[in-house]
Amino acid sequence: MRNLKLTLAYDGTDFHGWQIQPELRTIQGELEQALQTLFNHEVTVTGSGRTDAGVHAHGQVANVETIRTMDTTAVLRGANALLPCEIRVLTVEEVGPEFHARRSARSKTYEYRLWRGTVVSPFLCRYVYAFRYPLCEGALDRGTGYFLGDHDFTSFCAAATEIGDRIRTIHEACWDRSGTEWIFRIRGSGFLQYMVRTIAGTLLEIGQGRRRAEQMPELFAARDRRLAGPSLPAHGLHLMRVEY
Repeated sequence: MRNLKLTLAYDGTDFHGWQIQPELRTIQGELEQALQTLFNHEVTVTGSGRTDAGVHAHGQVANVETIRTMDTTAVLRGANALLPCEIRVLTVEEVGPEFHARRSARSKTYEYRLWRGTVVSPFLCRYVYAFRYPLCEGALDRGTGYFLGDHDFTSFCAAATEIGDRIRTIHEACWDRSGTEWIFRIRGSGFLQYMVRTIAGTLLEIGQGRRRAEQMPELFAARDRRLAGPSLPAHGLHLMRVEY
């Protein structure tokens, strides 16, 4: 049995997220269907994590086991020939049996993209969140700094999150402000459901002066989702890369 590591990109607009769901179009479902056709046997594709409905990926990682001996170039060509155009396999590598896309991951980087211009191009509107209200850059940066390090992110994830351990380490959090597009970039050991979108929503409230950056320690300590800001729309969120 061979273990293959796939690096993927996809436009998540028309999919109900990563995870297979009955009678719904998902990234995992499309991948498994394509690879089962290619390999002529059943497969299970394991992703580094579950992106939500509408979220995009530039460097998602998955692994799949197969008994087929075709080389990785043939797998790359064959998979892309069978997949819908919104999903592309970027690379295929043969890895050891111990590699697991989720358990072996050491960090992930996400970007949340804001459009600050008056008009959003129809060629960008699926990938950025239009937010034209005034924002204080200094307040944004002060609030962002509080997320670095180890924290319990209960206040910043979906209330229905089933994972008990909600402590995550954030290695990098910053804003890249370039003209009409402002990008919030965050790299961490892992992320809970809605976590990045809720952090970004809370930071926008700080940037608008609706809450103070200095309140962040209180939010972490409270472990209460009702106290944090809104979860921003999914279409502005991009999974950029997974590190191993």
